[in-house]
Amino acid sequence: MESILDILKIRNENETVKRICDFIKNEISEDFKKTGAVVGLSGGIDSAVTAALCERALGADKVLGIILPENESDSESVNDAENIARKYNIKTEIIDITSILNSCGVYQTKEKIIKEKFPNFNSNCKYRIAVPSNTKNSIGMPFLEILDDQNNVHKLKISSSEFLTVTAATSIKHRIRMTMLYFHAEKNNFCVIGTTNKSEYLQGYFVKYGDGGTDIEPLVNLYKSQVYQLGKFLEVTDEIISKDASPDVWSYKTNDEEFFYSVPYHIVDLILYSRENNLPVKDIQQISNLSVDEIEKLVKTQKQKQINSQHMRETPHGWVPDFT
Repeated sequence: MESILDILKIRNENETVKRICDFIKNEISEDFKKTGAVVGLSGGIDSAVTAALCERALGADKVLGIILPENESDSESVNDAENIARKYNIKTEIIDITSILNSCGVYQTKEKIIKEKFPNFNSNCKYRIAVPSNTKNSIGMPFLEILDDQNNVHKLKISSSEFLTVTAATSIKHRIRMTMLYFHAEKNNFCVIGTTNKSEYLQGYFVKYGDGGTDIEPLVNLYKSQVYQLGKFLEVTDEIISKDASPDVWSYKTNDEEFFYSVPYHIVDLILYSRENNLPVKDIQQISNLSVDEIEKLVKTQKQKQINSQHMRETPHGWVPDFT
């Protein structure tokens, strides 16, 4: 029986890279009639692999990396993004979007709720929305987690309305970034290149008209595990490959596995793969060492996420009149 990594492994990395590069080149020049690519560089593995593919497909002079930090970004993100750009000789522009987010009331909206829950919150505290770790692999109710100025962690309940308000305000960050990417793309006659991978796309782990607002998505048919594999093939630095992937929207740092998945990437990818390829539960068990109960709960959770996020993968719905 194959291992998880074996079953998800890309068999021919060179051919896969060539096909993706051909796709990028053809889409930009033939379909969009554009001359280059804009990539939002977050400092993470997905944007690094996307940038490397665009550089191979188009040449470094036809790729522009946009780095969009804000007040709550990880302090290392800009440095990591610049290192990616240097690795592939890509020109960059750094645009701090803090003032734009301030004008939209993003920080104020969130902090109002946070201070109601934790009156001692101040500028030296950090916060994030978290989900409970669960050995049964099911997602619990999200809660507010605060790291205070004495490095004490506080876990506080929030209502569904408060959760929705905080996440809605946070999604503005993604939508402002999309707006900036399109400004720079349009003024240069470039396309906006997305960085969403298949694991995220299938479960709706992107923001509609935010990081999901792009012209093309080169990684959308690659599981997260495969993105890491291509990263090594494309010689993305070990610092980027080994760092935790993160949405980088909370002042208290969190990673994707904690916030979105509750289980490691390779398990998420295995369940997605097994559903796509009708793999029997007993085979999944042997590959993963998960119990039948755990597998069934993961499958159920994934199916529900795909149903709930289906609208995100569709064009806007329109009313169809009946003139008969």
